[in-house]
Amino acid sequence: MLKRTLLISGILSSILLISTIIFAKEELSSLFEGFRFPTGETTVEFVTESFDDLCNIFGNYSKLTESQKKDSWNQYKGKYVRWTGVVNYKGLTNDDWNRAGIRHNIDTNVELIFGDDKKSIVKMINKGDRITYTGKLSSLFDRNLLFKLENANIETINDTTADELVSNMRKGISIYSPPSYNPETSADLGLKESLEEKNILTFEGLNEVFGKNSSISQTRKEELWNYYRGKDVEWQGVVSYKGLGRNDWSRIGIRHNVGANIELRFDEDGKNLIEMVKKEDKITYTGKLAELFGRNLLCSIEDVDIKMIGDKTVAEIEKAASASAQSESGTDNTTEAEVIKEPEIIMEESMVPEVTKREDIKIIETVDGLIEISFEELDALFGKKNRMTESQKDKLWKEYKDKYIRWAGEVISRGKGRVSGLRMGIKHTEGTDVELVFADDKEGLVLGTDKGDKITYTGKLVTRRGYILPYKLEDGNIENILKAPETAE
Repeated sequence: MLKRTLLISGILSSILLISTIIFAKEELSSLFEGFRFPTGETTVEFVTESFDDLCNIFGNYSKLTESQKKDSWNQYKGKYVRWTGVVNYKGLTNDDWNRAGIRHNIDTNVELIFGDDKKSIVKMINKGDRITYTGKLSSLFDRNLLFKLENANIETINDTTADELVSNMRKGISIYSPPSYNPETSADLGLKESLEEKNILTFEGLNEVFGKNSSISQTRKEELWNYYRGKDVEWQGVVSYKGLGRNDWSRIGIRHNVGANIELRFDEDGKNLIEMVKKEDKITYTGKLAELFGRNLLCSIEDVDIKMIGDKTVAEIEKAASASAQSESGTDNTTEAEVIKEPEIIMEESMVPEVTKREDIKIIETVDGLIEISFEELDALFGKKNRMTESQKDKLWKEYKDKYIRWAGEVISRGKGRVSGLRMGIKHTEGTDVELVFADDKEGLVLGTDKGDKITYTGKLVTRRGYILPYKLEDGNIENILKAPETAE
């Protein structure tokens, strides 16, 4: 009886095992139905150029005209390539499964279009996978997405061939293994290689990638900037501003298109260079890329050297200044002294200065809404030393009210009152020159400062200063804090 029971049990187990094998075989057959690897029977023409080679010909940095690009494209269109890149996206719906975006440097550069027989292999790839693929060049675009490839096929996924992956699946080994490839590292390496091919990076090229109109996220920009930081540049621009205070002498803003786009930062050795340049001077400068801002103000540059001011080298200007100083060493300064000692004149209402005429006011406003005027320049118009009447100042103030500025000054006081709200007193020359009002969500930032700290801030001009009261600015924000040195007790 026991032998019969064991025999029946063994037969049932064998039947179950055979059924399981048949079922698994049918499932695998269904999964790989229509999946075929290239047989080599059809002869196709492959080009030897890499993605970077064709990107240099047709990409954003190409020196070819549009007409020349079209002529060159005719030599490549319809031919096949074999490249390696990173999967940036797959088709977003079941009806859109046959598309995959591939990244080579920044965002998606190549779009692969697969035939129906490749559906199974497309299922095997995931975002972030590093793949080697082939495809036929079919369309050329003029953006980061540069090429569309048809008849696409995938040869390797994360350094494993598609044949091995299929074989592993047939053996029951999991199809999924976490990508050994780090997408950020690969993209950055590709970017690094493309940068190293260029001795001098252009402002326009960096602005396209990192500027306010770039489609790249701020987080991704900061990741990519790691390979730009420290790179040497030689650019030419116009001086938009110089340091906005006596304690802020080491900065110069440079305009390349609209507003201040680059901030040059000098050390003590650069003081003489800063003294030589004036606002609106066209200068040629060199330096190393430092801090990324990613706004209209793109980045800062350190280790700065100014090569030319206008069409003259710094050496030529210094030589001319030295000769002029020697020739004028015997000149007396009576006239200058007389101007300084000229008595004040109290102007009548009818004696309206030319500066108050609306058509003569030149307010330069940047794309991000800031006006380019230092505290000293504004105070020269509305401060105690200006000789306009109060009504004349009121009339002129209308041109500046509700405009946003960026200044640098010293914290004199800060606090939060039940009625007055979150406020800060800021010194530029003497005493409290500016009262800066903040929204409540800035409380941590404001109360984190101490008296004597040097800050760079922005705000909206609301009330001009009076004989005693300071300028009042609302919608305040602090962009940078330089802590005051601690004093020994």
